[in-house]
Order: sequence, then structure tokens, then C-alpha cells
Amino acid sequence: MSINRFLRLERSKSIRYTDEQYLELVTFLSVMNAAAEDGSSILNETRDVPGSDALMKQLKKLGLGRVESQFDKVFVRQFVQLFGKKRRPKGVAIIDVHEQETYTKHKRTSSDVRGGKHKNGTNYFFHFATIQFLAKGKVVTMSVRLHRRGESLRDVVGQLVAHLLRYADIECLLLDRGFRDVKILNELEFLGVPVLMPAFSDERTRKALATMWWRACRWSFRNAKCEYADVMLLKAELPDGKAVGFYTTMRGVWWHRVAHFVKLYKQRWTIETGYRVQNEFLARTTCIKGAVRLFYFSYAVALHNLWLRLRSLISTVRFTVKRLKCVLLRVFLGVNEIT
Repeated sequence: MSINRFLRLERSKSIRYTDEQYLELVTFLSVMNAAAEDGSSILNETRDVPGSDALMKQLKKLGLGRVESQFDKVFVRQFVQLFGKKRRPKGVAIIDVHEQETYTKHKRTSSDVRGGKHKNGTNYFFHFATIQFLAKGKVVTMSVRLHRRGESLRDVVGQLVAHLLRYADIECLLLDRGFRDVKILNELEFLGVPVLMPAFSDERTRKALATMWWRACRWSFRNAKCEYADVMLLKAELPDGKAVGFYTTMRGVWWHRVAHFVKLYKQRWTIETGYRVQNEFLARTTCIKGAVRLFYFSYAVALHNLWLRLRSLISTVRFTVKRLKCVLLRVFLGVNEIT
């Protein structure tokens, strides 16, 4: 499976270096978790490769839409390799937003940067929304979007879900509390996608959980514009006797024990684990341009998908991230490219 084969730079002509040479440098930076300046200087000891400034110049020419569409093709190709072409798989989807810190002096003016809860010395972040698909013990990230300042999260979620629905059926979409929004829930209802997410621990919900005589009841939210979203509130009791709740729009709630939904929601942790692994493939940069950040992050996601695929195929050894990096470096410095 070739990642670089599906990627193109915005170049009218190749003067000194080809697209393949620029993308090979990106591969090396991702595998080594290196910045363009460091990676380029290391490789120039053994071969002629583009410099860091030249690489940044080419990546900055890419628009967000161009980056998104190219990597969507890569992810679809990886999806087909994993699940095949004949049947539409049916499984669980997960959406989450990953924050990447930025400390640049332009953080307050860049439309690609959003504010957030203080972390690691900053309140400003690039927000990457991703959607994962799980079915038959297999998992793949299907799309990545940069959530820009002033952009509705509902629109981002709608784009991610609509893209996945072209290739798979979604039994349930797992979300965290940050997605409890009337507009998001109504958009997902319009798309025909059922949702499962933890309930807010506010006074109204706590009172309802304490007085519920049955494990589920009808529930609704209202926003400032008096728009409503209808869900079911599920009650689950932990071993220590504490009651927790879930919101869901899934059908057949009455026919399942709450333990079924708790077990279902645990699958969400695959995307949290995935972010940690993806960071091991993330090239470093201080560039403030969203398209460059999205390109590097999406490339790391594509390598993570590749690792998941190879790990499922190679059962004789424990195929770790380090093993994949060693394979990629040998191929990169030796014979042919596999990325």
C-alpha cells in the first residue's frame, strides 16, 4: 500500500526535485519525529534531498481542501484493503477532537487556531477532528478535518459522518460529553446515525438518575434558541453504588441491559490510544499555517492505519511501532518505498 502515490504537491513544474523526493522527506520526518531542518540536514549527508525551506514552501501552497481530499483517498484505499470491496461493513464509529498546542505570536489572529482549556503553558491549539471505524475487530481512521476558528463543530461532525457513510453502515456513533449539542444531535438524527455518549453530571441529570425507577427514560435538551433534541437517558450503577448515565438515540433500548451500552462505549478508548500512537509518527513543526499542520497530522494518521493493518496481518511476532519504523527506515535508506 503506497501513501505517497496518492499525494500531490501544488507545483507547475519540477525544477530540481520531484514530488516523490519531497514526500520521501516527509516520510523520514514522520518516522523520526523530526523537524524539516533537522531531517533534511541528516539526509543530505548521504543523498541530495530538498532543504527544509523548500519543503515548507511547497506544503504552504496546499489549501486545506486539497489536503483533506488527498488524504481521504489514502484513508479510503486503506479502508478497502482492510475490509474489501464486495460488502459494506457495518460497525461502530468514533469521533473525537485532538488538540495540538501552539505558542506562536500569531495564535490570536490565525483563523486556523482555536482557544481551549489551559494546557502545557498555552490556551491556543490546532483542533483535529477524526472519525474511526471499528468492525469485526478491525479499526481504521477514515477522515481528518481541521476545526478552524469560527467554524461550527456540527458542520465538521456532519462532514466526517457523511464521508464514512459512503463506504460503511454505522450501527452507533460514540461521542464524549463535548459533543452534547442540540444542533449536532439533530444533524446526526437527520443522517440516520444513532449516538451513545456519557451524560452530563449536572443537577438535573443527577436528580433524574436518583429518582429513576427504570433503567431508561425519555430525555431532551434545549439550547438558547429554544431548539430541542430528544434522546434516552440510561442509568448504570457502578460497583461502588454510584449511578452514572448515558445519552443515546439507539433503538431497542428497552431490550438491552445497561451493561451492553457500557461495554459498547468502552470501544471509544481505541481512538484515545490511537492518538498516542499517531504522535509517534508526527513530524515536528512550528508553522502556523493550518494546511501544513493538517498535512503532517494526516500523514501520521495514515502511518498509524498502516501499522494497524500490518499488526493484524503479522501474528507470529509482536509488531510494535518501533518495528514498523525500522522497516520503513530500511526500505527508505535501502531499496524501494512501501509508504
